Order: sequence, then structure tokens, then C-alpha cells
Amino acid sequence: MSNPTNTFEILTWVVGPLQTSIYAIACTRTNKAVHIDCGGQAQKVLNDLKTQGFELEAIWQTHAHIDHIAGLPEIAVHSDAPIYMHPADQPLYQAAPQQAQRFGLNLSGGLPEIDHELHDNQQLSVGDLRAQVLFLPGHSPGSVGFYFEELDLLFGGDVIFAGSIGRVDLPGSSVDQMRASLERLKSLPDTTRVLPGHGPATTLGQEKRFNPFMQGF
Repeated sequence: MSNPTNTFEILTWVVGPLQTSIYAIACTRTNKAVHIDCGGQAQKVLNDLKTQGFELEAIWQTHAHIDHIAGLPEIAVHSDAPIYMHPADQPLYQAAPQQAQRFGLNLSGGLPEIDHELHDNQQLSVGDLRAQVLFLPGHSPGSVGFYFEELDLLFGGDVIFAGSIGRVDLPGSSVDQMRASLERLKSLPDTTRVLPGHGPATTLGQEKRFNPFMQGF
């Protein structure tokens, strides 16, 4: 990702049969990094971070669907980085084996315990970078986004995609909650760059203009 001020770096991997986008964001002054959505290829994530000189400080989960958590058993073996997740997704997290079976995915090893609960408007940090937790339910009961206001950047999980939104026909999904979450996203600046859980990056301005779901559904 373009970073003219050289204060941060973003690493992106696309993993698994559902082509899930997972990320790490690092503060280049402190070399501290967080991993956002441990959906797979955990060893590659750790190796890539080490190669670039970044220290994994935490794992932040946007939600607990299987394609976003499948790498947690492996990463927990090699790292003691604490895991953050919203408590409303705990039932989904506990049902990970059933989720894996439903989507034909493999979940090797037991899931680690969640270390810290996320809540709306919580302030998080990685090095000098600051993020706000946005509670954005609808795709799942505990979906969140991580909003870096100073960077004009949102890690949105599966709430909004380029031209679409996350599914609302899954267990725990809610059409009404998704509508409310999309309304909340409309309050953010048009210039906000969105890194979603699937597909290409976009901006909220682009989605406000062209995403039909932002116009109502």
C-alpha cells in the first residue's frame, strides 16, 4: 500500500479456498506489528514479518467465521501474541469445527483462548499507530472494523466489499444490523480506504456512490 509518510507498512496475504484477505499493519518507527484476521498460512505470515524485521504484538480479529480464524491454532504454537475478538462472536468461535465442516475446510488443532475482548469505540495501538474499534454487526453478531483515522484507513472484515457486502444469510447474521452498520460507515470520510476481507481495496466514497447496498436493501 502507498505510504508517502513512511510511518506504516501493510502486508497482505490471500488464503484458503474462499480467497480470504488477511493483513498485518506495522509501525515502521517501532517495528511493532499486528496481524488482522488469522485466516491461514500462519507460518508464512510469521516468516514474512520476521524477514521484514517486524515483531508481532497482537492478533486482531474482525470476526469469527472459519475463513478468518483457521490459522489461529497454528499461529498460537509459534507465537504468544494475544488474540482480540468481540465477545458477541464467541458462539461462532466455539462452533469453528462445525463451520469448517459446513464449508469443507480443515481446522487442524484446537483453537486458542481469546485473550482480550473488543468493544465499540475501544482505542487500540500498534507502535505509534492508533486505531478505533467500530462495532459493525450484521454479517456476524460481533463483527468489527479497525479504523485508523490518522491514516484514513479501515480494515473492514466482511462488512463491506467493493460493490457488495458480507452475507447476511448465515447463522447469527442480521439484515437490520447490517443496515445500521452501513449507515455508520457512511459517516466516515469519503477518502477512507477500505481493506476488506475479500476482493480488492476500495474507498468509502466509491462505495457510497456505486455500491447498491449503501443505497438501501
